[in-house]
Amino acid sequence: MPTKIRISKDMILDAAFEIVRQDGIEKLSNRELAKKLKCSIRPIYYQFENVEEMQKELYVKIEKYFYKFLLDNMVEGIPQYKQVGINYIRFAKKEKKLFQTLFMSEMDLTPDAFVSKAGDDYKEIEKLIKISTNLKEDDIKDFHTKMWIFCHGMATLVASNTVNLTDEQIQQLLSYEFQALMLLEENPNNKWVLPKGDYKMEKGEKKND
Repeated sequence: MPTKIRISKDMILDAAFEIVRQDGIEKLSNRELAKKLKCSIRPIYYQFENVEEMQKELYVKIEKYFYKFLLDNMVEGIPQYKQVGINYIRFAKKEKKLFQTLFMSEMDLTPDAFVSKAGDDYKEIEKLIKISTNLKEDDIKDFHTKMWIFCHGMATLVASNTVNLTDEQIQQLLSYEFQALMLLEENPNNKWVLPKGDYKMEKGEKKND
């Protein structure tokens, strides 16, 4: 008789990861998992109390894979913090379904809370920000949150197939935003004014100081 294979929790999570990676979170179900594992749905119910528990652990698995992608794919000649942004967008391009699962679903978090939930992975990114900016401890998270919002916007456009950005365009846009935010750090009270402190007003617009 053939040896009976025990379906473990890790095997189920690996199968779920591949289903989501290929077809998206909406395709994940116990039936699809059983089909992928070539087993009945009973082992899935045995390993997880409910679907919510399984999806919660799957989310953690996808998130770990994401941060490993950000921090492991580094090359010489480009500042590492900039590479985090580049890899963020590359992940959205290469792993569209995983990116959509992590970042394009309803969470209703504030930007600061979203960044903070990364935990130890954010701490690694924080070290790279210190190297690239020399910002004070209290200013780092605020700077990163602003940079992340810009980077995430590009990544979302890529993941949704709205635009196609080349590596050169991605690097240039990230450089522009980084420099703009650093200038803002030096001059936090900067106002939106053109040279000579004046601009042409539209009809009916009031000029503000």
